[in-house]
Amino acid sequence: MKATLCFWERVAAEVLGIIFLGIGLLFLVISFTVLPVFGLIIAIPVLILAVAFLAAKRSKTCKLISESTRNVLPKSKSSQGK
Repeated sequence: MKATLCFWERVAAEVLGIIFLGIGLLFLVISFTVLPVFGLIIAIPVLILAVAFLAAKRSKTCKLISESTRNVLPKSKSSQGK
């Protein structure tokens, strides 16, 4: 698995979490104004799903790749001190 795929895995999880958070908040607002029972029935699970996506941990493969490629690039002159 390439390191770029790990990056996109995390981006996808965050984007889905933000989308679900927006949908959940929308249904939460609807539950207070238009459809009280239906809105809450939909809002609560969607908000839980949003939190699950936003708090998702990286897969084991991506964790191994990030650990193995941690200090691969040489340090720049500015970070070595003057």
